[in-house]
Formats: sequence, structure tokens, C-alpha cells
Amino acid sequence: MTISPQSYNKTYYITIFALCIVLILILLSSYTASADRSNDLLTKVQTDSLLSHVTALQDNISQFPTKQTFRTRNAHHQDATQNIIDYIKTKFRSYKHLQVTEQNVSGIRNVIATLPPKKNSTSKRVFIICAHYDTKADQEPNWNPLASTAPGANKNGTGMAAMLTVAEILSQNVYEHEIKFIALGGEELGFLGSRNYIQQTIGSEKKHSESSKILRTPESEKIAAVFNMDMIGYNWKSDFVEVIANRESIWISRALAIANTWHNIGLTIRQTQDEFVDISSHKPFWEAGYPAVTLIESSTPWRDSQNYNANPYYHTYGDTVDKINFRLVAKVTQLVLITVDSLLIDMFNPDRKLPELSFELPDIVKQNPLEISGTYQSEYPIDIVIYPSKVRADIDRETQTYHATIPLSPGPNTITVVAHFPLGAASVKREVILDEAFILKEIIISPNPVRFNERTEFRVEGNLEISSMKIIVYDVRGKIIQRIDGVVDRLNKRIWRTWWNQQTVYGLVVSPGVYICYISVESKGETHSIVKKLVIIR
Repeated sequence: MTISPQSYNKTYYITIFALCIVLILILLSSYTASADRSNDLLTKVQTDSLLSHVTALQDNISQFPTKQTFRTRNAHHQDATQNIIDYIKTKFRSYKHLQVTEQNVSGIRNVIATLPPKKNSTSKRVFIICAHYDTKADQEPNWNPLASTAPGANKNGTGMAAMLTVAEILSQNVYEHEIKFIALGGEELGFLGSRNYIQQTIGSEKKHSESSKILRTPESEKIAAVFNMDMIGYNWKSDFVEVIANRESIWISRALAIANTWHNIGLTIRQTQDEFVDISSHKPFWEAGYPAVTLIESSTPWRDSQNYNANPYYHTYGDTVDKINFRLVAKVTQLVLITVDSLLIDMFNPDRKLPELSFELPDIVKQNPLEISGTYQSEYPIDIVIYPSKVRADIDRETQTYHATIPLSPGPNTITVVAHFPLGAASVKREVILDEAFILKEIIISPNPVRFNERTEFRVEGNLEISSMKIIVYDVRGKIIQRIDGVVDRLNKRIWRTWWNQQTVYGLVVSPGVYICYISVESKGETHSIVKKLVIIR
């Protein structure tokens, strides 16, 4: 049987078309599965569960041998500490796959729940999610750690509730990497819980005689990232969280910010990179050289700042569950949950692919600002930014497209689209020449109407540099009353202005009435004009 060239070509193109359809279906299936997984994780965070945790932590009620409400979790109060340790262990043990241990150093007790990696995993990385459970109320004048209450619903019942919730949800999965959930004790005594964890679990603190930096043992180098949650619920002004990072951990902060936008969680995030912020348990991890961030409602909760009003209940008897914004707590919990899940599945996957970007531009454009759009392919959260203007693009995850409106400069422009992800970036670059038509962006005659004994200011602004400006004032009969030249703004050559003292060319004061102002400017050798009315009154 002989196959004609035409039949062969037809079969070839049909085969190619079919393969393209299959590839598209695979990509759509991958996207749908990822979206379904993300939505499933986010919907598992319930405010009722968070409220239950915070209430239990606040009241700290013992049932045996008799019912007793401690309403404190201070490290010096041994009975209260024992009761809350029992609560935390019970919760951890009820979660699937977790292995629960306790670390006790001189009465400072950490509860550690480990989610082991997959059986055949070769990864040595450990991710830590932690929060401190101990409390104090030392802002009260006569507070006694053994006899007084310190409910600590917000500090740090909210962080503990978030950590327990993340542990419950993530423990339903098995990852390539190990996760440790740590309830830290003694944070209010100088971060003793995290210091003890580093010293005893990771290795002894051997300091170099010259650099005074802790020398890490091979075992200690497994820690990939630490997420510390500390008081995240007192803010009724905005859904705001501050992420504190140092140079080594800024990539974790970036991962949180990208996840917030990618999954539309709706938080306002302040990314603080400051090596000297020592308000929480991240500090000992930094000192040992490990990447760690703290999520907190404010690094200075005792004073007002942008998006945040000072917390009057900080370290007081009034730090109770009724003061907490649980919508905010739920959002911060979702943020940590989805970020850690993505990092474990995507970022530290050796087979992950770099995001792919595309966009097209003509060689010459005339509009400014310029609307650009393009496509992307990414199996994990990214943030797309257009440089040099640093405009963040709007991303449509369903169609895998993006668009942005960016300003251009006259003449040649180099536009770079960058897809940021926590551990790097991918980019695509294009050149475009802006041959922009002149536009009068703003024309101001002020005041208008104007009293006959006041000056009138004429101000024009163009989208391009202006080389001259002239004003001709006519009366309603068309007679020229005055000619005025403008002057350029010394800081911006696109702005010109001039003034009229309401006198004729002969120095006579004009009469009240309506006058016609012919305003003309010159740019790039072309004249552009506009006519405006000016009313003069007595």
C-alpha cells in the first residue's frame, strides 16, 4: 500500500495537534490538582477551632485531682505548666503521624511533635514551626508569677493555637522533609525554650575563639527554615501581620508575601529585615546561624504604628479571648500553613522547573503609561514584577496570564518581567521605543472666578518636556487684552506656569466679565493649544 505525501503530511499534523491537546490537558490537570489542594488546605482552618484552643490555653483548667482554673501559664508556676503541657501533648498525640517528645532543661519544658519524612526519603532537611506557651503579666503593678493570673490569650495563646492548627492539618500528609512542631517554654524568661532546644537537640554551643560564632555540628545543619508565631490576634484596625527576618531568612519572608498574594489570603504584610529585633524566639536561631522568621502583630506592640494601634493588654490581666480578632488569626494561620506546604512540595523539590514567562511588544509604542500582558507557567506560587518601574503585575491563576500598566520614558526603554519565587527568580527582557504624542495632562487657571484685585495663575503640565508657553487673553468681542509668556518649572521641564495681574497691554485694569484665554505650548517643535474661560468679578 502506497501512502501519498499529502496523506503523510495530514497524519503528521494530526499527530502533532493531538500531542499538543494532551500536553494542554496535562497542564490543566496539574493546575487544577494544585488549586484543589490549596483550597482544601485553606478551608481546613476554622475560627471555631482556633477559638477553642485559645480559650483552653487562657483558662488552663485542670480536672484532676480536683477541678482548678489556673488562668496562667507562667514558667515559675509548676502546676499550671504541668497542666498546659498535658493539654499540648494530648492535642499533638491526637494528630496523625506525629511523634511526641518532651525536653526539660532545669524546669523549662518544650513539647516537640515530629512529623517524619517519607520512608524512602533521603532528605536531611528539617522545617520547624514553633510558638511559646508561657505567659506573664508584669505590666500589672503587683503581679506575682506564683499567685497572680496571666491569661495570655493573645500572647501567646494565638500563636500556640495557630501552631496547633497547622500541626493538625499538615500531619494528615507525609512529605519528603521532616517537620517539627515545637511548643516552647520560658520565652518570657529570655527565650529559654528556643535556646535550650538549640543547645540540647542540635548540639552544644562551641564558640570559635576568634569569631565568637556558634559552630554547627553536621546534625544541626539540617534546619531549613523556622516559622515562629508570637501574638497575632490583637488588631481590629486591619488584617495586618509583621514578618521579622534577617539576611539569612529574608527568603522565608518573601515566601510568605508571595503566598499571601497568590492565594488571595488578604493580609497586609510588613516585611521587616532587622538583625537586631529580639522580641521573640527567633533570636536564638539567628544567633546559631539558622534562617528563622517571627510572625507577630507588631514588633513594637506597646505603641501605634501604620495599620496598628498599640495593644493596651500586652502582658496584663486583660489579655483575654474577648479582645482577639479571630478572622485575623485565621488568616495568619492559613498563611503559614499554605507557605510551609508549598515549600515542602515545590521549593525543595530537586525536579522543580523554573517559571516560564512570555510577553510581546511592538518595537515602537506611542501610549504612556503602557499596558502590557503576557503568559506564565508555574506549578508553584510566584510574584511577577515589571522593572525598572517595579510595578507588581496582576496575576490570573486560572488562565495563567498577567497584566500591568507601566510608565515609560521618552525614547528607548528596557522592560524586564521578573517572576520571583522564594529561592530565586526567572526573567524575560524586551526593548521598546516610546515615540509618545504630546498630551496636555493638566491645565489649571486659579482662582477662577477671580476678584479683579487678585492675580491669576496659569499652570500647564504635559507628558513630555515643554519648550515654551504663551497665553493670549481676549475679551468676548475677540479683542486682544494681554499677551503673557510662561516660565519653566526649575525642577520639571514638563511643567510651565505664568501669572496675570488683570491689566491690559497698556497697563489699564480690566473690567469684570468673561475673558477667553488662548493657551499654547510648544513641545518637540510642535505647537499645542487649548482655549479656556476666565471670569473676573468685583
